[in-house]
Amino acid sequence: MSSKQSATTKTAEGVGKLHNFFLYVRQHWQLYVLFIMPAFVLTIIFRYIPMGGILIAFEEYNPFRGVFGSEWVGLQHFQRFLSSPDFMRYLVNTLKLSAFGLLWGFPAPILLAFLLNRVLSTKTKQKIQLILYMPNFISVIVLCGIVRILLSPTGMINMLLGTNWNFMTMPAAFRTIYIASGIWQGAGWGSIIYTAALSNASKDLKEAAVI
Repeated sequence: MSSKQSATTKTAEGVGKLHNFFLYVRQHWQLYVLFIMPAFVLTIIFRYIPMGGILIAFEEYNPFRGVFGSEWVGLQHFQRFLSSPDFMRYLVNTLKLSAFGLLWGFPAPILLAFLLNRVLSTKTKQKIQLILYMPNFISVIVLCGIVRILLSPTGMINMLLGTNWNFMTMPAAFRTIYIASGIWQGAGWGSIIYTAALSNASKDLKEAAVI
């Protein structure tokens, strides 16, 4: 059989499978609706309906009148914000937080995955992973409370350093606290993919790298 005939046969088989698939879906469409409908409804309720809150940005919002009863002011709030003398400071601080968060937060899960990959005991690795993943499931409010307690004048950090500084009232420390707390919360969970990739690496490659 020539390559042209083989390609034609494969194309015909693909078209036949696709036809059978659509025929199956048409015959059992109720089953697909049953499975898709909950996800579709939840997406509409929790993703699209809340988008109506964007209208607040263009209104003189009054909680008693609601979103549709408040006075429409258009871009007035945006113009006032952009013309504010502190706008550039807000913008620069936001860009700095994003840049430093990416600079320090991106390699943290990778390095953590490398360290976990060096732990040979499976039970020990599981316990360490449980401790590292736990902050990801803690509410942000609870996490902020933990950070505040740790950095208080009588907190653990000051006890280790032998000082009584209140880090939460130091403007210069805000950026470091913000980025470090974010890494602490997300690095463990972010290392899952890298840990899985390293666990599937060939042992021959590891032995060759060691040699």
